[in-house]
Amino acid sequence: MSPATPLWRLEEAPELFLDSYVADGDRSVFLSLWGRDTAIHELMAKLTLPIAEGGWTGITLQRDGQSVSLQLDRERLAKRTTRTYRQTRFGSLLNLWLFDQRCQDPDRANRQCYAIFNEHDSRQDKSAMLWSRLRDLAAFPLLDQWRPSVVQLLLEHGAIRMLDQTSERLSGVWIDLSLASVQDAIGQLIHAGDLATQ
Repeated sequence: MSPATPLWRLEEAPELFLDSYVADGDRSVFLSLWGRDTAIHELMAKLTLPIAEGGWTGITLQRDGQSVSLQLDRERLAKRTTRTYRQTRFGSLLNLWLFDQRCQDPDRANRQCYAIFNEHDSRQDKSAMLWSRLRDLAAFPLLDQWRPSVVQLLLEHGAIRMLDQTSERLSGVWIDLSLASVQDAIGQLIHAGDLATQ
């Protein structure tokens, strides 16, 4: 976490802060939270408690008069504690990632996933990452020379969609290859010879 990173505060847990997030509409896809270990563990408990017992289904982010409400898909939520800082003026701080499981493990049965990109990492090849996800989800093999044509086709059919709510550091896309029109369109290009094997 850079000292210059503007932080969001959680309305439901003011002792927790967020430095980056990605959302699909009002649904949380990825959250990077910071707080003392007790506050982080209390948050994780709230995400596992039944709703009737005070469990959370969403959070509200606040910063500089802005407010962003995000819903949490508790059944798909994965959690990772990524860093521990023991020597701070606030005590021991933890960095917790909460994310939709489809960011890490594509839903191959439904041919759907999220891809999250770090906009500040110049070494990250977003195009190659996206193509890798597409090849992983496609119903049939995709050759590398098809990349420009296939990506353009998927964009036109809405099978690749940029996520609309992101922090300054992150961006993301939703990939959905379950649409019958997408499979048919790729198949037609192959049979027409527009996607050559040589």
